[in-house]
Amino acid sequence: MKDFYRILEVTPNAPLSEIKQAYRRLAHQYHPDKNQSPFAAAHFQQLHEAYNMLSHPDRRRKYDEERWLNGMGTRLNDQHIITADWILLEAIKLHQHIARMDTYRMSHTALHDYVMLLLSDAHLAILQQHADDELNRKIATEILYATASLKSPYIQQVATRLSQLAEGDNELLTDIYNVQQRRLQAEKRNNLVPYVVIAITILLCLFMYIYGR
Repeated sequence: MKDFYRILEVTPNAPLSEIKQAYRRLAHQYHPDKNQSPFAAAHFQQLHEAYNMLSHPDRRRKYDEERWLNGMGTRLNDQHIITADWILLEAIKLHQHIARMDTYRMSHTALHDYVMLLLSDAHLAILQQHADDELNRKIATEILYATASLKSPYIQQVATRLSQLAEGDNELLTDIYNVQQRRLQAEKRNNLVPYVVIAITILLCLFMYIYGR
């Protein structure tokens, strides 16, 4: 994943004014008309791509979410000693991060991929070997909260993984099932909204036609 902040030489907390200033400075420096280096054109294109992403609030918000999840995923892959407690800590961090996000704008794919990495076969094996039911319940609960807004195809895959973690814990399995069902029902209701709007519109038009006569 490209680090657009690094490309523009600004920090992730940089305001829009600083991003614009950095882009103008670097674009002037690396513009192919002014810089004959064979790498200038390619870097200029990257600058333009970075500015196009970070100067737009919605695109920047989505990029920041994916960047955070990608960074955490890298930590999971690079971690040399993975323990059950460490997995719990990562689940808590994920829940806290998602709680601060606008879930209506978040990248469902990025969140799903990160959770599936957190619940990889290797990690589940560690948790099963650790055999701490209370810790497993905490991990599952944190992930359930973090993924409560995931689209149904994603939440089903996450639920399958969590069910493996919760094997033998009927209460936790019930919680996982209930979250999955609530998400499915919510999506069904959302899918009905356009039809309800159309029906109401037709009724209003009929009422106005009849009243007009």
